[in-house]
Amino acid sequence: MNLQRYELLSGEEARRILEARRLAILPIGAIEAHGPHLPVGTDNLLAQAIAERVAEQVGGVLLPLIPYGQVWSLQDFPGSLSISSETLVSLLVDLGLSLQRQGAALVAVINGHIGNGAALQAAARRLYQLKGPVMYVFTYPGIGEAASRICSSRPMPGGYFHADEIETSLVLHIAPEQVRRDRMIREEPQLPPDFLYRPVPWTEITRTGILGDPTLATAEKGESLLEAIVEQIVSVLRFALQRLG
Repeated sequence: MNLQRYELLSGEEARRILEARRLAILPIGAIEAHGPHLPVGTDNLLAQAIAERVAEQVGGVLLPLIPYGQVWSLQDFPGSLSISSETLVSLLVDLGLSLQRQGAALVAVINGHIGNGAALQAAARRLYQLKGPVMYVFTYPGIGEAASRICSSRPMPGGYFHADEIETSLVLHIAPEQVRRDRMIREEPQLPPDFLYRPVPWTEITRTGILGDPTLATAEKGESLLEAIVEQIVSVLRFALQRLG
């Protein structure tokens, strides 16, 4: 379908197209360290790439990327920038209500940063309470199953993958020029047994911010992973649009 970018439309066009399509697609990422071989904007690159492909297939209106997120775990690494969960929730709720006034019934958040997850769910529930648009939150759905078929590595406990074979493969596919291949190093930290049950700054578990072996990454693996993620999001959104009638 014809990709409609919200910020390039006139005001009247934005309202008319959003009223017709009913779906706004919002990519959100973060600025955080991704080891020596990936840029701090990696999560933004991935969120944008996934959102564009989803919008092309389901016909929603693509909103500008939100480039900042809640980066508590890696806040002490060079290059990381963080906003609070409260700020993120407030921003998303305000945006959701504003989009509803323009005709959106559904808002699909394409999240490139796992650390945003709790805030995104809180915003979606708040919008529900306020009778705002239905907010769907997608954080790499199906990545674990896809990685089990495509990669040697698996996401770590809690679904974490970071600057490893999985994430580096994705970036090699969408933006290979941003990968410093000569700086790839392997770091496979041993997580403490209470990792999932308390706040753990990643300075406790990794020196570089890498959780695995990026040297195993390939663009071909990244393409297959991305296709699996997009396919699952598109399936859910087509179902949601059918329910609207």
